[in-house]
This record gives sequence, C-alpha cells and structure tokens, in this order.
Amino acid sequence: MTDTSTKDTEINQRRHIRKRLSCTANVFQTQSGLSVGRIFDISQEGFMLLGPTQMQPNEVINLTLELPELDSTRSIELAAECMWCQPSNFTRDFGAGFHIKTISDQDQVALNYFIRDF
Repeated sequence: MTDTSTKDTEINQRRHIRKRLSCTANVFQTQSGLSVGRIFDISQEGFMLLGPTQMQPNEVINLTLELPELDSTRSIELAAECMWCQPSNFTRDFGAGFHIKTISDQDQVALNYFIRDF
C-alpha cells in the first residue's frame, strides 16, 4: 500500500500546469504591505510561494503579487487559501501552496497574460 501525501494529492488535482518563474515576483500582505515571500511557480488557479515565515494551511490571506512586465511592475490583488506549507528542500525558506479564491476579472486577465508571456 502506497501512502500519498497531501501535497502529492493537490498536485494531481491541478487543472492547469504551473509555470516555474525565471524572474522574481514578490508577494505582500495587502493590508499591512509586509513581504511574505516570492512566487516559485504559478498557474491560473494557484501558486507556490517561497518565504521566511511558515504559513498556516486552510488560512485565507489577501495578497498583492508584484508581477514584472517588460519595463515596469504590475500589482495584482487576490485572496488565496494556503493548501500546505513545509520547509523548502532548496533554501531556508518555507514552501507553501496556495489556491486562488477570489480575484477580479481584470487581474485574472493580467495574470493569464503574465503566465503566457513569462
């Protein structure tokens, strides 16, 4: 019998392929402006965040993503639920998987273009 972790289950349930970023996209708590980390990979419905603070699974957080564009930065606001969090295998940070719960239509379009173009 094989034991399947929650993370593996979440990965298998994804409807969209996540794209690993080759650029830096910082993430902030919307209300406080405090940095929570940077995006490691992203899709239309979620993202993996690398950050110095352990996030709480099932917590919904209002976040601002600063997505780089060709000559500027685009800020996107959304609410996302932390699905899992664990120490990173690559850095001293924590890795956390988020599912996007709410996002405006305009920001969803901008996110889709970002995923396509970067």
